[in-house]
Amino acid sequence: MPPGRRGKRGKKAPMESAGSSIDALPDGVLQHILGFLPAWDAVRTSVLARRWRDLWMFATGLRIIGNDDDDREALRESVDHLLLTRGIAPLETCELRFDSIANEFSGGDVIRVNLWFRHAIRCQVRVLRLVFTQPGQHFDLQVLHLISRHLMELELVSVEVKESFLNLLGCPALEQLAAEDCDLSLVKRILSVSLKRLSITSCIFSESFRTRIHTPSLVSLLLDDNWCNSPVLESMQSFVDASIRVVNESVDSCEHCDSGNCNSCNGIIHGNSNCILLEGLSKAKNLALIADSKTFIFRMDLKRCPTFSKLKTLLLSDYWCVALDLDAITCILKNSPFLEKLTLELCFKGSDHKMEMKGSYIPEQETTAISEHLKIIVVKCDVVDEKVYKVLKLLSTFNIRKLTSNTIKFFNISKVSLHFHKHLGTS
Repeated sequence: MPPGRRGKRGKKAPMESAGSSIDALPDGVLQHILGFLPAWDAVRTSVLARRWRDLWMFATGLRIIGNDDDDREALRESVDHLLLTRGIAPLETCELRFDSIANEFSGGDVIRVNLWFRHAIRCQVRVLRLVFTQPGQHFDLQVLHLISRHLMELELVSVEVKESFLNLLGCPALEQLAAEDCDLSLVKRILSVSLKRLSITSCIFSESFRTRIHTPSLVSLLLDDNWCNSPVLESMQSFVDASIRVVNESVDSCEHCDSGNCNSCNGIIHGNSNCILLEGLSKAKNLALIADSKTFIFRMDLKRCPTFSKLKTLLLSDYWCVALDLDAITCILKNSPFLEKLTLELCFKGSDHKMEMKGSYIPEQETTAISEHLKIIVVKCDVVDEKVYKVLKLLSTFNIRKLTSNTIKFFNISKVSLHFHKHLGTS
């Protein structure tokens, strides 16, 4: 074969190989890819070739997953050996996820998982998840203080934490915290100056005291379906989005609250001098307030209703509009000077509302009763009944008289008024 031809073929072959083989990628890229695999699959790549033998040790992600059919002793030994072999190479993400096997952990198993959690912190992990997939069974996280200059996101699912664990001043880079189905009954304060996004759902707070949330840099907050005492929200100047749902499982509920005949909860409402939730939410731009009909925590807060100086979008549930004798919606509207959109959900939880009425506020004369910026009003309901009528009548007092419906071209409140007067036998 001529030398020139041999040379062309010799150059072409490596180029084809480089364009079609994963081995052409730099080590850093391969280690990033391995970080998305379960730990055991990443380890198995060590047999592919000499170059791959140690790549898994420096993968940027570590995902340890224990299934309910795993042998616990084998799992412990495998994880211990894996962590010992990889050492403290830095981690971007660490996920410790266990199925129902976690509910049967012995004391020694609990200690092991706690050691694995601490090891991830030593590896300068940025995103850390500790997840147990069986709700209602809480793993005892025995870490007393969480200290890390690198941790940016923390997710806990079905975990019981100690009193001082959520004092997060030792994590100056932490921006996101999510707790789901966790036992927070020992936590007196959630404290962080860096936290921007906080989600607490289906968690248990204390029955004897209120957890205080001090997160001045918070931008987004979700509190949903939590048990026992609602937490106290302290001032958050950077607030943008908040969604608060208080359910019957909260201590802040009473079967007789709506009737006004309960001396117990009424004493708390009238004797209270501090806001629990609303004061901390007063800087929000977008706000959703949802409550079951037997919740009195918002009635208590309305006695000292703050000014929502930045609020532009507001959603209120059925309870706010009706169960409080319309005082709640009136109070909120009068204390929201820059409100642009108001949504009222007058339907049962989980209902696919059949009617949606939209209207706008056009003042007939100068008034300071509600925001002059209010342009959109949306009313969602199943049927136009007496409850809906009361709300529409209230809206009419604010010069919101006609709404466009998805079932009726125009919805005139005065006509509805006449209909209900006849139906109720009133003049």
